Amino acid sequence: MAKAKSEPNMERFNLNQRIQHSILAVTCLVLFATGLVIKFPDDLGYLAMPIGGYSATTAIHRFAGGAILCLMIYHFLYYISDRTWWKSREMFPRPSDIVHPFLDTFYIIGMTDKAKYRKYAYREKIDYWGTIIFFPILIVTGFFMWFPSFFVAYIAPADYLPALFTVHTMDAILAGFALMLHLYNVHLSPSFFPANWTMFTGQISPERAEEEFPMWYEKRKEEGRLFEHED
Repeated sequence: MAKAKSEPNMERFNLNQRIQHSILAVTCLVLFATGLVIKFPDDLGYLAMPIGGYSATTAIHRFAGGAILCLMIYHFLYYISDRTWWKSREMFPRPSDIVHPFLDTFYIIGMTDKAKYRKYAYREKIDYWGTIIFFPILIVTGFFMWFPSFFVAYIAPADYLPALFTVHTMDAILAGFALMLHLYNVHLSPSFFPANWTMFTGQISPERAEEEFPMWYEKRKEEGRLFEHED
């Protein structure tokens, strides 16, 4: 008997989006790893030895920071030119994003039904907008720490340089906590462990899309675009 043809998967992220995410993920990991060595050279300095010592670690950290800056500029231009993204406003905050965390909490304890999401839940929006808000702070403070003479000559006295270092460090720590939470939600939670492959393949099964993002699934189905490529 011939095998029944399996239903194709839906495209959730296009190739351009996946490449951007991969670059962001790799550079973030490099920044956190090298940043910890720079912040705690007495305790973690031995980790820098295999890659050439403290100076090499600092150079790699700065290179990764430059890569993040280039990626943010590209990302801004990419989505400015992507009319579909602006028209759909899927990533924009909505009033329902305030309600959904409470619904999820009540759902866990059996008091309500599961919240129904569009293409992005509040978790994805927090990750996205958190990056948009906090990374410019890291980039600006990192730039001035890289060129302290420019900062002292044109921005503020040298007494403010330790404050820049503190702001940069605290912002990086907050970003690190956000990254760990993101890794759990996306890869390490029981629903996806050991990995959620959607961000690598861009694909999601219709069954999973209907369960996790029912409003997005129903909209695509009604429009007859269930298996069309994402713009």
